[in-house]
Amino acid sequence: MAETLFGAAPGAGSASAEIIDVTDFAREVIERSQQIPVLVDFWADWCGPCKQLTPMIEAAVRRFAGRVVLAKVDTERHQQWAQRAGVRSIPNVKLIIGGRVVDEFTGVQPQSTIEQWLEQMLPPPPVDVIAEADALLAQGHVEDARALLMQALQDPQSPPGVPLRLARLLLLEDPQSALGLIAQIPPGTREHDDAQAMQRVLAFMQLSADDLEASPAKAPYVEAARRLSEGQIEAAMDSLIDAVRADRKFNEDAARKRLIDLFDWLGSGDERTREYRLRLYDVL
Repeated sequence: MAETLFGAAPGAGSASAEIIDVTDFAREVIERSQQIPVLVDFWADWCGPCKQLTPMIEAAVRRFAGRVVLAKVDTERHQQWAQRAGVRSIPNVKLIIGGRVVDEFTGVQPQSTIEQWLEQMLPPPPVDVIAEADALLAQGHVEDARALLMQALQDPQSPPGVPLRLARLLLLEDPQSALGLIAQIPPGTREHDDAQAMQRVLAFMQLSADDLEASPAKAPYVEAARRLSEGQIEAAMDSLIDAVRADRKFNEDAARKRLIDLFDWLGSGDERTREYRLRLYDVL
């Protein structure tokens, strides 16, 4: 049986702890259940069976860490929430998903029984989209990886690695979309540095030769930007290697820096990154 409790409102984030003592039922249970299932344990200090259940239910929830949150409600302190949830005796445990009670049990249950029940009731573990996309890319299935990332992007809780990888795929063919994806990657994340490198790559593709100082490195550096804008990645890196060889100090070491940006964009697993890192090392 499923019933809506107190009106379901969109949540603002995923759970930050596995076990919490509830002080704000609407926020900590109803809103949070929009993002992750919440197991609500209605208990009281005077209730002996509640104390028997506590270690078993906490152990069961820890086994499903990341898939469910345990929210403990003291019915003596929060009688109104127990009444509105239809609690008639304790211990009473309700599983709430998306603001709805999807199942419940009353009384003490063995840990194994609770675990079996959770296994049946909880949504399956989320697919590791990043690992799956990386595997597809490594196998050369670019379009399949793109489709997977596009689908994952619809989830507001998708990790920063999703827009980052999609931006990598779109950088040359659709720079504006790539910029929009880069903007979604929050500062302070591991992916943010790679996103900044991609922004520098985009800026390099729009290079104005008039702004550059005279140097033997200028012509190959400008040629690298032109070739990159045409999608000729290896040719662009060849020209940047030539620019480093011609004048390492040109434009504050610009050619070497652009190569590093290209390596960050392509990723360390790309064969071109490995090859041109070695070539750059030889030149330096």
